[in-house]
Amino acid sequence: MTKNIPQLLIVDDERTNINALGAILSPQYQVSVALSGQQAIAFLQSSPPLPELILLDVMMPEVNGYQVCQQLKNSELLRDIPIIFISALTDPLDKVKGLKAGAVDFISKPFNDQEVLARVATHLEIAKKQQQLIENNSKLTQLNRLNGDQPCVGTDFYLDQSTFKISYKNKMIELTHLEFNLFNLLYQSPERIYSRTQILDLAYPDMRDISDRTVDAHVKNIRNKIKSLGINEVVVESVYGAGYRFATPIA
Repeated sequence: MTKNIPQLLIVDDERTNINALGAILSPQYQVSVALSGQQAIAFLQSSPPLPELILLDVMMPEVNGYQVCQQLKNSELLRDIPIIFISALTDPLDKVKGLKAGAVDFISKPFNDQEVLARVATHLEIAKKQQQLIENNSKLTQLNRLNGDQPCVGTDFYLDQSTFKISYKNKMIELTHLEFNLFNLLYQSPERIYSRTQILDLAYPDMRDISDRTVDAHVKNIRNKIKSLGINEVVVESVYGAGYRFATPIA
């Protein structure tokens, strides 16, 4: 496989559809094909490297697209590969069924070249960003483990990763899991400013249904709890138009 060129898998029992999609996608991507659901599953289980995206027909004999999708989503190895259903079905309920099965999108036949290219590019980019978030979260977790229960330079804070508790000069408070993630992110890089978007990405990587206003609410809660430690300064400091940072309290 050529480096840096995303690999796609097209699964369809009709060669006319495979040829049409291949003509659209081959100039930009490495394209593999499977003529049945069984063939696709066998290919994915035995032919690394894995494709970065799958275009999957719905109406196929023996094993249909919904069943293939469900099998892939039940596989720890394959579940993260984005799947776009391709079908002549136009009933919205069919599309809903596909999305519930785990697909990320649905393209109707006959194919529109620009639509296919746009949807494929969009979901490849989303998958890339999600992988980056996972990697960033892993790095943050490793950093937290290394620095957990250790004071930040110039402070008397101690963070307990296992209980989400913070100690300061013999006093202790307990944060929620999400509040702790936010505080810990800022705490590990004193004076560094994090935007709300960065906080959402790094402190809450698995939360897709929260807004940047959730960050503001958690900051307010943290500030209120910090006051009970006898700290009058604003430790989680707002930076107008930029975000938040950890401001080391004056001893």
